[in-house]
Amino acid sequence: MALKIRLKQYKNASKSSFGKYYAETVLLGEVHTADIARQVSENTTFRPGEVKGIIDEVVAVMTREMQDGNAVVIDGLGRFRLMVESEGVEEAKDFNIGRHIRRIVCKFLPAAHRLGDDREVKPTGRREQLFSEGADVEWYKG
Repeated sequence: MALKIRLKQYKNASKSSFGKYYAETVLLGEVHTADIARQVSENTTFRPGEVKGIIDEVVAVMTREMQDGNAVVIDGLGRFRLMVESEGVEEAKDFNIGRHIRRIVCKFLPAAHRLGDDREVKPTGRREQLFSEGADVEWYKG
């Protein structure tokens, strides 16, 4: 199956891209933990409840590790880390954690490899995400 796309016209008149059409991905639904657990169980000897329990525990461990200041790298999936968003102050002595930290966010960097990253081709610096490797795109009919 391929990603479905449609065209959407950019409506922000203050930008140079105003009026131009851009491709937009169409989401066809959602897959939740229970769905993933069921699909994994079909390809393994584990039951859906066992798979869901493992996923739940992985999420708990990831949360704990990131809250302890560690980045979590799941090979083939990507890198997760917590970061803060804050307001700026003129002088370091004026910074107050309670007042200037706006929020804590989880950042995700998908697993990827550098294009041209082999012995015969010089690396380009560009990265191709593993999730998108081999994906196709087609028009959404609907």
